[in-house]
Amino acid sequence: MSEKELKILTLFKKIEQGNKSAFNELFGLYYHKLLCLAMQYVKNLESAEEITSELFVKLWLKRANLPRVSNPQIYLYTSIKNACLNLIRSEKRRKLIFSPWSTAKPSVEPAMVTDVSGLVDQELFRLLNEAVAGLPEQRRMIFIMIKEDGLKSKAVAEIMGVSIRTVENQLYKAVKSLADTLSTYLGYHPQAKKVRNTAAQRVLSFFL
Repeated sequence: MSEKELKILTLFKKIEQGNKSAFNELFGLYYHKLLCLAMQYVKNLESAEEITSELFVKLWLKRANLPRVSNPQIYLYTSIKNACLNLIRSEKRRKLIFSPWSTAKPSVEPAMVTDVSGLVDQELFRLLNEAVAGLPEQRRMIFIMIKEDGLKSKAVAEIMGVSIRTVENQLYKAVKSLADTLSTYLGYHPQAKKVRNTAAQRVLSFFL
């Protein structure tokens, strides 16, 4: 079990015991990630926010059931996906599926920002975060779930309802795109040469 998996599992156990600090920490770690995933499905910020908030409310109210969850990360992402699909089906049933969807982009920052703050080369990480934010939605989510959350391709494929091959292809394209973008700033291609400082070493981890 990875360090991140162990951490979220620990938070789930604390939440099950009624620990509000653990709940707040989980909310801070996953709200924006789950909101981005919800946006990918419902294409509407208000609906995505409602679905994401409801998930956390249900998680707290039904915290006694949390010990049954074996993989919290997959549980969170899958819950959001299912809630979005339920909403879409509900909209179809009410024949409102063709009502105008909001085209507004989510005003959320990639969750990666919190992981890299405080490092020496802020400019490098700013460029990386901008490049990640500029990826197509599906590609961005796959990149974040695998490179930041440490999920396996099979788990991401299950969560997003796509094939493992699609996940791997999208991840490859994301990594190549980010490496190409950062190569100008670095003066070398991060997939081709050894890194030269701590900040770049952290960035390189996303390309391995």
